[in-house]
Amino acid sequence: MQSERAVESSVTSREARDDSTPQRSALLRAFLLMVGLPTLVASIYFGLIASDIYISETRYAIRSTDRAAPTDLLSGVLATTGISSKSSEDSEIVKDYILSRDMLKELENRIGLRAHYGSDAVDWVSRLPADATDEDFLEYYRKMVAVETDTSSDISLLRIRAFDPETAQRIAETIVELSEQLINRWSERITEDTLRFARKELDFAEDKVREASAALTKFRNESGSVDPGEETSAVLALVMTLEGSLAQAKAESMEAESYLRSDSTQIKQLKARIAALQSQIKSERERLTGKDEADLTRLISSYQPLILDQTLAEQRYASALASMELARADAQRQQRYLIPFVQPSIPDEALEPERLWNILTVLVGSLLVFGVGGLIWSAIMEHVGL
Repeated sequence: MQSERAVESSVTSREARDDSTPQRSALLRAFLLMVGLPTLVASIYFGLIASDIYISETRYAIRSTDRAAPTDLLSGVLATTGISSKSSEDSEIVKDYILSRDMLKELENRIGLRAHYGSDAVDWVSRLPADATDEDFLEYYRKMVAVETDTSSDISLLRIRAFDPETAQRIAETIVELSEQLINRWSERITEDTLRFARKELDFAEDKVREASAALTKFRNESGSVDPGEETSAVLALVMTLEGSLAQAKAESMEAESYLRSDSTQIKQLKARIAALQSQIKSERERLTGKDEADLTRLISSYQPLILDQTLAEQRYASALASMELARADAQRQQRYLIPFVQPSIPDEALEPERLWNILTVLVGSLLVFGVGGLIWSAIMEHVGL
């Protein structure tokens, strides 16, 4: 009996070894396929084929002359020079412009990005395809250019990836230059829009002043009167003086008649003087009352509206001039400035691809996939009873 049991045990052990051999072989093949092959491909590509990528960085901030509370050290330094932070909307607008088709078009015209990124010297995985459409080119460009904005300080970081250091720096410098031009155009537009209405109102007020002055000059030329109001005051003063002289002459005449004959020379002289004064007073009164050709009353009625128009026009012009100055000051406060406080760098070594890190990443990822896949496969086999 013992010999039979030993024989059965030996047969069972041999069958188990025969069954485990194909399993180990399948497991090895799966490991080599899922772990070894990807790692080998990654090692060959990142170690021998992948092109060096150089990264140029620059930092900039968008500020305006409108003072605001500084949020960090740099903002405090800028604020001491009269430059302060604005909303992060400005930075977002510039970011959108940097990643826009318009920016790509300008860079292509100035630098020739398609030729650089599509060069035969670049490995085929990283290279821009020769038959890439404009949309493909824009998508590729957005992968090579990154803009990050710190919302607490509104400071932006621009990172440019290229296949040689000089081109990376040149792209960064050109983007900063074009962004500054955008901000300058924006500031000019703000200034123009802010001053347009004030300038229009000032021109209108200036025209009114000229019209009022021209109308007043025409009146003076036609009437021969510089200021009817002043002339009226002068006539009234003259009439009062003449009336005083007339009263004195009458008093002297009455006194002389008391002891002289009526046909005496002195009496005749006094009477002639009284008549002359009365005639002159009558003439001056007619100038005031409108019974004379030089009608001061009519001249005043025509002159006063002209003076009023001139006064109102001058007041309106002064108000428009003050509004113009306020608008100019407001426009100055709204001026934007793009300040690249870290100039585009020229990298002295390639930062990408991180060859060893990428190979290890592929290895670890493949091991995870292999392990999870093996567990799933074992669970399936156990479930079906194999």
